[in-house]
Amino acid sequence: MRCRGFPKRVFLILGFFLLLGILAGAGQTSIFRLKVIVLRGANIRSKPDFTGAILKTVPVGTLFESPGKEGRWYKVGLPSDAKETAVTGYIYDSLVAIVEEIKIEPTKVEAPPRPIKEEPVVEKAEPVEKPQVQPEVALPVSRKGSFSLRPYGKIGKLLTPPSAADLGYFEAGGGNLDEFLSVATANFGGGIQLLFSLNPENTMHFGVDLGAQKLYSSTFNLGTSDIVYEDIQNEKEFVAYLLGLLELRPRRSPLFLQVGAGMHLVYWSWDHTYSEKYYEEHKKNSGLEVNMGFLLSTGLDIPLGKWISVPIMLRMDGLMRYGMLLNVSLSIGLSFH
Repeated sequence: MRCRGFPKRVFLILGFFLLLGILAGAGQTSIFRLKVIVLRGANIRSKPDFTGAILKTVPVGTLFESPGKEGRWYKVGLPSDAKETAVTGYIYDSLVAIVEEIKIEPTKVEAPPRPIKEEPVVEKAEPVEKPQVQPEVALPVSRKGSFSLRPYGKIGKLLTPPSAADLGYFEAGGGNLDEFLSVATANFGGGIQLLFSLNPENTMHFGVDLGAQKLYSSTFNLGTSDIVYEDIQNEKEFVAYLLGLLELRPRRSPLFLQVGAGMHLVYWSWDHTYSEKYYEEHKKNSGLEVNMGFLLSTGLDIPLGKWISVPIMLRMDGLMRYGMLLNVSLSIGLSFH
């Protein structure tokens, strides 16, 4: 009788301790409800690695449920394919935000007094606490801690051209010399901006703006109707500038605002021709001057891909010369991130 009862007792003892081990190892689990936050969409890959094949690209706003993560990859389920086979994919954690985390408590099961052949019934767990909305994550990985290189070209107009008095033209006896002054206020130029991100959300950037442009050209023609004498003075001014920049933009928005200040190096060229009935003279002169200036601009940085975008800016440049010269311009270029 002892020989036949021994295996049964051993079986009961081993089964009891095995059940205790299973219950001790059970812990709290969570289901994550995720939302795609990337404007250009997010890739779902076949394995938790960037080398995994892309199973599907989903648009911004798509919702998923995930049982958990492997490293920095959330495991998500895709709709069944044509063969009615469930497909599992992986999505990188920076491409989604946690909308809801549902914590599930395991059902408590008491240790049975004897082995039970029936499978334990596990009831569907209910959320034990209110859903918690997690803070929004940062921009896509490719833009975190990034810098941008932006070459650009621009066309503009000088809003406050200098007067004849500003340029030093005087006539004995007074008079309005501005009627003899013609100023070409349309101008053009170009440059490059280099900006560095100051925070993980990419809402603040700091950098420099280096560029050059034609400022204006003018002709002062003080002559007489009978061509007894003629006095013509031509002037051209060009400027090169180096500005410090601060750029602000809303989170995950193409809109941006820039403010800047710095140094302008102005090159001027003066050409004077004077003639009368028996005399003619021609003079040329040029020089460099340093003036301070500022920049205010706003625009859109339109993405074309992961590493490139097109910035379009409306900018106002102020130059402390002849009081203050204000120039408004439209610029367009490329931005490499």
